[in-house]
Amino acid sequence: MKKALITGVSGQDGSYLVDLLNAKGYEIHGVTNLQRGDHYPNYLAREKIKFHKIDIQSASQVADVVENVKPDEIYHLASDVEPRVIEHKELSIFNLNFIPGVNILDAVLARSLKTKIYIAGSSLMFGNANIAKQDELTPMRPNTPYGIAKTALHHYISMYREVYGLFCVCGILYNHESPRRSPRFLPRKITQAAAKIKLGLETTLELGDIEIQRDWSYAGDIVHSMWLMTQNSSPSDYVVGSGELRSAKDILDIAFSYVGLDWRNFVVINKNLFRKVEYKSPCANPALIRQELGWNVSVGFEELIQKMVKNDLLEAGHAN
Repeated sequence: MKKALITGVSGQDGSYLVDLLNAKGYEIHGVTNLQRGDHYPNYLAREKIKFHKIDIQSASQVADVVENVKPDEIYHLASDVEPRVIEHKELSIFNLNFIPGVNILDAVLARSLKTKIYIAGSSLMFGNANIAKQDELTPMRPNTPYGIAKTALHHYISMYREVYGLFCVCGILYNHESPRRSPRFLPRKITQAAAKIKLGLETTLELGDIEIQRDWSYAGDIVHSMWLMTQNSSPSDYVVGSGELRSAKDILDIAFSYVGLDWRNFVVINKNLFRKVEYKSPCANPALIRQELGWNVSVGFEELIQKMVKNDLLEAGHAN
């Protein structure tokens, strides 16, 4: 039986990865800062996970859990997702998204393990890319602490792979959503509001710039790419996304149409919610991972948003 160690196991991606690996017969270990059983989301298959409560910024604690588990695969998904520039918190954001990944690489290297390491990257590594669709050869020009940290970690992965021979890979992931996404992210904020407005629980939705465009995919599909990358015969990094741009207005159209409403009657634009640093529309060119690993999306954009609204209608209805 293969053993997998997952950081960020209680998040959206971690929960889908638990479902995937459990179906494939893995023994699953999850790294968390929570006490077991406290504040875990209902969708997390907790009974399938052996939890390890550690601080992943501590090199010694990461080394201890790697030594104890001796995993066949490590999936480092934990991050502090804050793509905006936050005054006076830049260094903290950088450290939270850089140091744990290096700790994992060091822990595996020091023990001469054959562990395969997957580390989640981000489209924000490209920053304001000067090419319409970004691929594995697109220059990285990050312009946020989060993007800079992910880019630095990407270079560390390349170094450990080339110099030390570790099987370590980085998935450069574009935006991905699901019914399990936190409402602090725009798509879920919209779908949840559409459901609550339909049920009479809310009357308005306050948003920032609704002209923004992103490459949005289903989180379950993105997680499948992670597993495919660790099963590859040789370690390679891949850009992973749908390859299609959609706008926040598209989400509004689909979500409110699903509940039979016109979003224009409920949405209020608040310019204080506009980001200080915005990005040119980031869009993946996933040709390489499609060709080499056979990966593709299984859930289209419209179906994804409708699934999210349907789930939010059920959740809001049960809560009231």
